[in-house]
Amino acid sequence: MRHRTTLFTLGLAGVLLVAAGCTGSTEPTRAEPTVRAGSTAPSPTPDTARAELVEALQRSQGVAHRYAVRGELPEGESVKGTGVFDPKARRFQSTIAVTGGKYPSAGSRIVIGTDSYVRPSDEKDWVHVDLKRVKRDDPFLRFDWADPTGLKTFTSTITSVRRTGPHSSTGRFDPDGKDVESFLPVGAPSLVSLGMPLSPFTITTDDRGWVTSLTVELTPSEGPKLTMTTTMSGHGKPQQIKAPARAGEAADFYYGK
Repeated sequence: MRHRTTLFTLGLAGVLLVAAGCTGSTEPTRAEPTVRAGSTAPSPTPDTARAELVEALQRSQGVAHRYAVRGELPEGESVKGTGVFDPKARRFQSTIAVTGGKYPSAGSRIVIGTDSYVRPSDEKDWVHVDLKRVKRDDPFLRFDWADPTGLKTFTSTITSVRRTGPHSSTGRFDPDGKDVESFLPVGAPSLVSLGMPLSPFTITTDDRGWVTSLTVELTPSEGPKLTMTTTMSGHGKPQQIKAPARAGEAADFYYGK
């Protein structure tokens, strides 16, 4: 039973549902280019601005980096987390805490190749999960190396972009995502959105073009607006992620055989 607690505490994906009412959105689905009087260079067109931002997001996700996420969730919950993702070395580490609401939880996860290790914050022992044996549709134990933080999916949902400064952009994205899979908050995917209108985001980059901050807003049909912010740092720098020195094995029944 202790193994059940350990494995399911870290199973954040798909555990919360956020839905919108039928009010619709008054925001345009595409942004118009900004024209400044006396400007020597025209502002980028919406298509150009979107393409440049997508390239920055893809480039930033494609290298090792650290990230931190904080956000508001439905039912009075909040999430905070930190993580490290190295796609080329296939190493990942995160610590996530959900507070408020009825089901607070916290814990850590380390993934190296096809080996996953999970541990709740109130336990000393890690549990090893063999990802080769986990079903691909398992919402709690699976791990998606292509998009562990949800950033790739978020990028694919961007519908419009407007440049607001040399290192900042705003725009709209589709929170319903593709096939109604969770990808928000970026860094701790735990929400499935239904019927949500196009929603705003703000992204900042540094002088080298790395994405450093991503903030999104959702407006559910019930409850207050939800704001979620993810910051990124250390792009391209080596990251130290090691497997736990000791870890127990997950029971066979977790693999559904």
